[in-house]
Amino acid sequence: MTFNLLQNNILLRIKALQAGLYPNNNHYMKFIDSVYIDNQVDGLTTYVVPTKIKDVITISGSMLGGAVYSKEKNSRLSQITASMLDKGTADKSKYDISNILESIGAEISFISSNHHINFSAHCLRKDLPVVVELLAEQLRTPEFSSEELSLLKKRAIANLERSKEDTKKQALIGLLGHLYPIGHINHKNTIDESIDLVNGVNLSDIKKYHQNTFGLGSTNIVAAGDVSSEKLPDLIKNSFKDWGTQKLIELDKKGDANKRDRSTTSMEIKDKTSSDIYIGQTINITEDHEDYYDLMMGIYILGGNFSARLMQTVRDEEGLTYGIGSSLSGCSYGVNGHWYTWGTFAPKLVEHGIKSTMTQIKQWYEDGITEQELVAKKTTLNGLFNVSLDTTTGLVDKLLSNAEKNRKLTFLDDYHHKINDLDYQSINHSIKRHIDINKLTTSIAGSKA
Repeated sequence: MTFNLLQNNILLRIKALQAGLYPNNNHYMKFIDSVYIDNQVDGLTTYVVPTKIKDVITISGSMLGGAVYSKEKNSRLSQITASMLDKGTADKSKYDISNILESIGAEISFISSNHHINFSAHCLRKDLPVVVELLAEQLRTPEFSSEELSLLKKRAIANLERSKEDTKKQALIGLLGHLYPIGHINHKNTIDESIDLVNGVNLSDIKKYHQNTFGLGSTNIVAAGDVSSEKLPDLIKNSFKDWGTQKLIELDKKGDANKRDRSTTSMEIKDKTSSDIYIGQTINITEDHEDYYDLMMGIYILGGNFSARLMQTVRDEEGLTYGIGSSLSGCSYGVNGHWYTWGTFAPKLVEHGIKSTMTQIKQWYEDGITEQELVAKKTTLNGLFNVSLDTTTGLVDKLLSNAEKNRKLTFLDDYHHKINDLDYQSINHSIKRHIDINKLTTSIAGSKA
């Protein structure tokens, strides 16, 4: 699909949404008026969004306790613990759970992210009591069998072994390993280190981790669809009210990154038809910094989508790559992050590709963005925000992310104002203030030419 067709498709969907598909509003969804918040259970907040969808309910929830909360012992603990939640409970085997869900056409799943243990569910309205009760049982009383742990570890190690051939993943590991010291929240282990960590996970540590990390304190549950703002909170209260309290470790969110420098790191992976590169550096800001949106927009104009500078030049004009882009990352939850440019090139074009990419980065840094570019990207980001809400899954994910960051609903309602108030001169000042193009780290992974 060409960019123009993609853009037209987005605009058509936005018009459909503005025509009244949002709950309780004929134009834009007003979160503060559409979302019901319940705090009947101390340490657990429920958000309910009734929509015009009939009979179907989507649930998404989380609690603090992801990989960064298990790093002190073993950063793979959270991932493997989350993977075991659907393998049986104290009262039900994994086959019992599967049969219950299949009989009503429902789904429940669990994953671990960097900061959270996440769960989601999809069900019919009439089956909500069964799903909430089962979800609570899986979170609270998982079986944690040694047989399932052995299978999960073998599967995880096999996946990690395969990922050694992933040039993009290896290049990112190289970048983050150089930008951040071991122990920093944004540091990334090598694949061999990750394999060692998986091998080191044992049942005793999992049970202790679950006992300390799972519970009330930071839990948020969001539901959207054909859902009652009274019934769901009552179901959640009955299933979670006597759950224990989390005992989370304190995170060092202010840990220093490595000192910026100009450097190149590379990993040879033989017999690859393409190589991946990352060019980046740390930045001393979080998502809550006053310059965050300025810098985010400036980097988005450089390489955020198909019409950004890097795609228009390095890809479309020079034909050096099928994929290139730039982004801010690692700036959430009070942690200073980094910015990067990523690209994939044929091995014989890597040197040329890096040179061309740096030419665009230098021009962007020295000359800044234009007012016309900013106007176009304001339309794009506002449209993408609206389109992300056109499904119940997108809606609950947006609300959950907002809740996880302890933000009020007005933060979402004010998003368009934040974007529309951005000024191109202020953005250019922020680029100069926070970025040093003379101290960029380049990480390359792939075959040599």
